[in-house]
Amino acid sequence: MTAAVAVNDPHGAWLADGVHAVRIGADLVLLDLNLDDYLCLPECGDVEIAGRRAVGSTEALLRLAAENLLHPQDEAQDRPGPPSTPTRRLPPASAIRPGWRDLLTFGAIWCDAVRRRPTLLELHRRYTGRRGRRDDPQALAARVEVFRQLLPLAPWTGACLLQAELLLRFLNAADLDADWVFGVRTFPFLAHCWLQNGDHCVSEAPETLRVYRPILVI
Repeated sequence: MTAAVAVNDPHGAWLADGVHAVRIGADLVLLDLNLDDYLCLPECGDVEIAGRRAVGSTEALLRLAAENLLHPQDEAQDRPGPPSTPTRRLPPASAIRPGWRDLLTFGAIWCDAVRRRPTLLELHRRYTGRRGRRDDPQALAARVEVFRQLLPLAPWTGACLLQAELLLRFLNAADLDADWVFGVRTFPFLAHCWLQNGDHCVSEAPETLRVYRPILVI
């Protein structure tokens, strides 16, 4: 009943704490950090998402309320939406070889990361609020090049989630930073994550991301 109160606002309602959403065609894809799971609502009607704000008809918003996806109060703290999918590569990096310090840094980061199996909520809490330089794409490109040479030395690199975390921490160790973006697609449903700095894709070729719509940024 309390969730229904939120949809009485003619301008829309607020997504619940930890819930992120993006509209893809006629469908609405949601990521619930508290459940560590995705949900797809096909043919979601006229619901539009802007940050944490869900705007649409009362019928469409009541559908979200029935899934406990809306904030139980009339207002909640807003948040910026994720950035657009990047379209550019980082500038070419000059020839550089990893040093012993790079190897030791990568090894320490890898050992710490692989011993955990964190949820997305834990990752969100751990990496929110970090600081690092983002105004030097050339420095980012050089650091990414070192990381790419070191990654094959790891006994196990997992999927995109672990690789993105390893690269983010490797950048942070050099006082550099980037956005950690999670994206989704439908038919078939897939989730993926990558690092980007503005319109520059940091972790991979931007062409591989064209099928994804960003849903969360850390």
